[in-house]
Amino acid sequence: MAEMIIPYPQLQKILEKTCGLAVIKPRAEEMMGIVEKKLADLFDVAYENAIAEGSETIKLRHLPLTKGFKSSMNLFRAAIEEENVEIEPIRKFVLREIPVEVPLEEELVNELPIIAGTLFVLVGRVIKALHPEIKNVYPEHIEEAKKVVDYTL
Repeated sequence: MAEMIIPYPQLQKILEKTCGLAVIKPRAEEMMGIVEKKLADLFDVAYENAIAEGSETIKLRHLPLTKGFKSSMNLFRAAIEEENVEIEPIRKFVLREIPVEVPLEEELVNELPIIAGTLFVLVGRVIKALHPEIKNVYPEHIEEAKKVVDYTL
């Protein structure tokens, strides 16, 4: 069973608010696998960008965050404020999980919880975009979302 970045009851409410989806714990754990993989992918690109730039640290601008990703970040920020989600445990979890060979700039460290949580929102939004009629998430929905997210992030 995967350790969750965000406690499941809070994540459940966040996905309901941001995506209109009901996600049972096993599906949330499947989503967690996508989030972990995409975090690693984002930081692989950030590392390459930092090295190419000759930077001694990985900066927020080195992450390949699209306009759509940034929009979803705003949705996630609003949802965690409503749910009173504690940010520090998320930050510590992400710092343990991401592979970094170059130090992270403080601004990026501060944004890590939002970036990680936004990945959950993105997976949920992809599912809802592909299946606007659904409320409950099933494994096949997560597999479809994984493919879309892999193609786009």
